[in-house]
Amino acid sequence: MNNKIKRFIFCSGIVFTLAACSNPPSRQNFDYSLSQGQLELAQKIALEEGVSSDADIATELLWSLEAGALLRMNTELDRSTKVFDTSETLIKENETQNLAASGFSQAASMVVNDNIMSYTPRVYDRVMVNTYKALNFWQQANFNDARVEWNRVDDRQRRAAEYFSKEINAQKDSVKSNNLGETYSGAMERLGDSGVDVAKWAPYDGYINPASLYLHGLYFLINNESAADLNKAKESLKRAYALTRSKQIRADLNLANAGRKVAPGVWVVFENGTAAHKVERRIDLPLFLVTSRVVYTGMALPVLESGSPAYPYLSVNGGRQTETFANMDKIIQGEFKTEFTGILIKELTRAVLKTAAQASMRNSDNKTVRLLGALTGIAQAVTTQADIRSWHTLPYEFQVTYVKWPKDGQLQINPSGGAAIQVDLPATPQPVVVYVRALNANTVPQVNLLTSKNAI
Repeated sequence: MNNKIKRFIFCSGIVFTLAACSNPPSRQNFDYSLSQGQLELAQKIALEEGVSSDADIATELLWSLEAGALLRMNTELDRSTKVFDTSETLIKENETQNLAASGFSQAASMVVNDNIMSYTPRVYDRVMVNTYKALNFWQQANFNDARVEWNRVDDRQRRAAEYFSKEINAQKDSVKSNNLGETYSGAMERLGDSGVDVAKWAPYDGYINPASLYLHGLYFLINNESAADLNKAKESLKRAYALTRSKQIRADLNLANAGRKVAPGVWVVFENGTAAHKVERRIDLPLFLVTSRVVYTGMALPVLESGSPAYPYLSVNGGRQTETFANMDKIIQGEFKTEFTGILIKELTRAVLKTAAQASMRNSDNKTVRLLGALTGIAQAVTTQADIRSWHTLPYEFQVTYVKWPKDGQLQINPSGGAAIQVDLPATPQPVVVYVRALNANTVPQVNLLTSKNAI
């Protein structure tokens, strides 16, 4: 009787674990809503999954990032900023928890997979949270708070290179200390055979997000109040040009070098498409533990699939076209490549532990233990799942162009293959940013106006 109870408990535990790790329907429904251009439905799902209904406080980090971005797209700026504010609180809590993660959580993730752990925000997540908050404040002409957020963006960017340098060194040490050299090389070879070329994922120099860097410089160029502000603009624009070689950024740098006064004109910034996302790739392992008595051995790894633009470009007033100056896919790929060694080491270690336990039980002389070994093999096969969580409402790329202030105060924007958009500019000629966001061709592009403090 006791043995039956033990078997029942064991099997029930497996069922519970598998259910907990299934890909949630909410994520599938969310992605489908985005693909169909149903932004209000996608926003509703994100809010229900990650934000408290009574106070707009983030409760689940990844969903709150999606919610904050969609609230921004739907021009609910105060709510967007509040959700992003409380998302930052979760990010800080995550950083603290990672330093002292519970032994149970870590052990459980080794037995099952990383999906049972809280989502770990990427560096680019953190940078984009502050970037979006800064843009929210700028759009509301709240220049004091916008300045604070742009300074936070700059601080996060400057710390990125140092963080990844430490991460790379730690991963090299981990490969050596865990004696995984041969197994690691074999896994990388099999990954390459499956069509995944990790080598092509290269970051921008210093792991910088050129879009946030450029927007930081553009903000202080248009809204400068002092020589110190203008120097901030020059520094950011200079660094952004070095990373991108964008003609428009070079022109803006020349403008900054010419002095503090900026003539009326229109910068059209286009946040285009949806970014790279993770998918699961399963591979066989070159493990010495594999025997004829092992039911299953292998591992699941997250790999990147490229994002896609909504439109090739925007035409402005029938002439100028926006041009790409920063690719979010490249930013994501660069960070992911740096993290990938650590992911692979953890997956190899997890697979070795699971397979060793399975082999030991399957080789036992005890019938019950062998049965448990078979069940363990089944559990290993199903719980071998990659952590493919990521922020899906980030853009594929950023584009920009500039036009002189139109005499009639009207701007016409034509998405390639889409309907024309008429934009009414402020009555007072001034340097402004027309900020356009399009997730895909099924969504109506969102157009917002960012004015200059110096024109008020």
